[in-house]
Amino acid sequence: MRGASLGAEGAFRAGAAGVGVDPPLGLPMLGVVRRDKPAGMRLGPLEVTAVAFASGESRIVVCGVDTLAIQSPEVNELRGRIADSTGAERGGILLNWNHTHHAPPGGLSTYGAFGERELEPDGPTKAYVDLLHARIVEACRLACERLEPAWPRWGLGFADLAINRRQRDPDGHVTRIGWHADGFVDTSVPVLQAVRRDGSAVATVVGYGCHTVTTGLAVGGYSPDYPGPLRDLVRQVTGGECVFLQGAGGNVMPRVAFDDEAVEWRRMGRALAVEALHAVNARPGWPFRFITTGFGSGTALDLFRPELVEAPPPALAAIEEQVDFPLNPLPSREEITAQRVQAEEELAAAEARDAPEPELRILRYHGANWARRAEAEILGGAPRTSVPGSIHAVRIGDAAIVTGPGEIFTEIGLAVKERSPADVTLYAGYTNGCVSYMPTAAEYPLGGYEPSYGHKTYGLPAQVSPDTERILVETGVRLVRSLFPERKPPGVAGWIATGRLPDPPPLPVYQRP
Repeated sequence: MRGASLGAEGAFRAGAAGVGVDPPLGLPMLGVVRRDKPAGMRLGPLEVTAVAFASGESRIVVCGVDTLAIQSPEVNELRGRIADSTGAERGGILLNWNHTHHAPPGGLSTYGAFGERELEPDGPTKAYVDLLHARIVEACRLACERLEPAWPRWGLGFADLAINRRQRDPDGHVTRIGWHADGFVDTSVPVLQAVRRDGSAVATVVGYGCHTVTTGLAVGGYSPDYPGPLRDLVRQVTGGECVFLQGAGGNVMPRVAFDDEAVEWRRMGRALAVEALHAVNARPGWPFRFITTGFGSGTALDLFRPELVEAPPPALAAIEEQVDFPLNPLPSREEITAQRVQAEEELAAAEARDAPEPELRILRYHGANWARRAEAEILGGAPRTSVPGSIHAVRIGDAAIVTGPGEIFTEIGLAVKERSPADVTLYAGYTNGCVSYMPTAAEYPLGGYEPSYGHKTYGLPAQVSPDTERILVETGVRLVRSLFPERKPPGVAGWIATGRLPDPPPLPVYQRP
């Protein structure tokens, strides 16, 4: 871990970049099993955006990518390339997937798990993966090349645009995705903005934890979903770059989801942008004091004007920890072979009656594709009983970013925020990998997609165990607290979220000069 050095004013710097990723039409899009057609249009541009921070020897890069997910080991190689091209330490490189369901595969390992007929991607799809990875490295490199004196300011807004999607049946179990109106949702919108001396923005980082699924299946084309319009409006207002970071959105979706009219993605994105801009609008940037000036007219008049002052640079530090997430018990050799045989028989019967391709894809997803891979791993003699992932904490000034490598439930991100000593904590799931869905322990007995078979989407032979919640919260909290040694942490016991949303940091109280 590298901490901040106390150097001259201006030692803290920030730079930003955004690059477009323009896939050719005709590539498959990941995220929805029953979708059987490739992209035939472009609803909105796919992008990679990045912001870099530097102070003393510390250099941190935060990058948002319009893709469903990129898993290990591909993300590990990507971070190595970025470290080589930017000088940033690997622990300070955060790659976050916005999780749009309207983009081609972001990595080779995410292909074949959504009911595809072929388990391996074709040449054009592989070429796009190479292009996307090159654009990620390029955006991070350009952000570092554009470093200039800046200062961070943080804000916290709230946007009631999402719903807990773990809908309860009358018996309390979960069998479908829908509305769980009584469920937790972290509606907070943490915002980080790097500003120049004149108050203009170098970049704005906006976090929100909600599935990017405003766009319906009838829209058969590429789209960044709601982060696209969010970025556009923030850029228009601030003149700087905008990076969206997907939060703990594993069990959260937009209130208006899968809109076939293609209206909601813009409405939700703009609403989030307005709240993000509001959250930082009145926040101070560079350190200043008020000085007195004035003139006399009919009576003496004192006026007060801000004046920048010398100050140590803001803290800048990052720390990473590799952890192993245990898996639930694996099927036995006999069980997985029986599952594979049954899945193949069901698929063959459906093909024999000329079932439509969406139905075949669902059968492949639930059975044949996953069972074949899981059987090969289990019969191979060394199946995984755990899966590794990275957890990061980054301190930028008086606030922090904490990460998790998967589709993390909203309660887990909220539990970290409740225990963090930072003024604002941005929790970023979907970062530096995507292990699987990562539910709270309390949700496993209720069943449903995420705890029961969400691991099939990510190529695991079994789902991560209920211990995952504790590992994510305890590790994230320990790391972020280590970056704030001067602060007493909140006295919240255990690792389970209480459900209390974070409070915005207080505005400074200015005294008369």
